[in-house]
Amino acid sequence: MAKMICIDDMEKYALQHLSKTTADYYKSGANEEQTLRENRSAFERLRIRPRFLCDVSNRDLKTTVLGTTVSLPICASPSAMQKMAHPMGELATAKACESVGTIMTLSTISTSSLEEVANAAPNGVK
Repeated sequence: MAKMICIDDMEKYALQHLSKTTADYYKSGANEEQTLRENRSAFERLRIRPRFLCDVSNRDLKTTVLGTTVSLPICASPSAMQKMAHPMGELATAKACESVGTIMTLSTISTSSLEEVANAAPNGVK
């Protein structure tokens, strides 16, 4: 895991460690997988624009999402059936988001109840 640098590295690791059924579920999309293809295509178009010779000694990634301050401009999107991948499922995701000060969105087909998630991350954004 220490050599994971990007999302592709994480996906390769997951596909090697999850059961075939679970891996197939997570790597697929609904219906004809049009949204899956469009999302992948959109991410492939994103580029990081390096800025050289800039003072980075004082950085602040904070921003607001719907009026709530978050520590960085990244939130966990709704992902269904997380306990298929790990016994803690959504509870672990909620705890991780709480620990870094960002938002987790719970899926309508999660494997943990809203109350369980709220209790797992009592100081997380609700």
